Amino acid sequence: MSWVLFWFLATLHPVAFVLIAWYCETWPRRLLWWTLLAIPAVLYCWDYYAIQREHAQMCAAEGGLRVLIQPEKADRVRFVGVELRNLGAAQGTLRRNYPGIQAVEALKGEYDGTDGKGQPYVVYTVAPNPKAGQPMAKDPWKEPERIYPFSILAAPDPTLYEISAHETKIAHGTRKETRLSKEGKVYAKYTELVHWWTGIQYPDALPTWRCPDLRAADAVILPYEPLIKLILK
Repeated sequence: MSWVLFWFLATLHPVAFVLIAWYCETWPRRLLWWTLLAIPAVLYCWDYYAIQREHAQMCAAEGGLRVLIQPEKADRVRFVGVELRNLGAAQGTLRRNYPGIQAVEALKGEYDGTDGKGQPYVVYTVAPNPKAGQPMAKDPWKEPERIYPFSILAAPDPTLYEISAHETKIAHGTRKETRLSKEGKVYAKYTELVHWWTGIQYPDALPTWRCPDLRAADAVILPYEPLIKLILK
């Protein structure tokens, strides 16, 4: 239902409530008509509260970080799949976690909507920037102290911890799991849940619930970051 129509009908309910009280002379008749007035609204909005309750239960059961097996410490990790094929994930991980993390492997290039077929895996490392401190023409305006060169891997090490993203559809929403695994065994996962209600359709959105709440002051914005923290030396 269009949001304009929904809220228009919602504003008519108080008016109808007052009219019933005014024109019905007895309380039994008033209560009967008030009940009949409320039934369509309750039936229409019932899914809203059911989905909200389902979202809260799923968040409590599986939302956020879950450690299945305590991983050993490591200084190298691999991002698997095209969803994590971007410089921000690889270089950002080194920038935030070096020297605990010394190298990050990922598919070469940036995610462009394709499956990355034919692209090799590369390894990003950390090196001093020979231009450190010199002015730049863009933010951060000064050359950083470190750069993150990469080299192509002939054969990725199969024993590395891997981080991968997996999104599936659920009733009234989606589940996104970012997993830490090694040699086919899942050690930990960070789960994001999104539910929505289609009873109101705004021009560019629906009533939506998200878990974890990324708007919270202490929220983890990058779902793979808590997985990285588990293996930091």
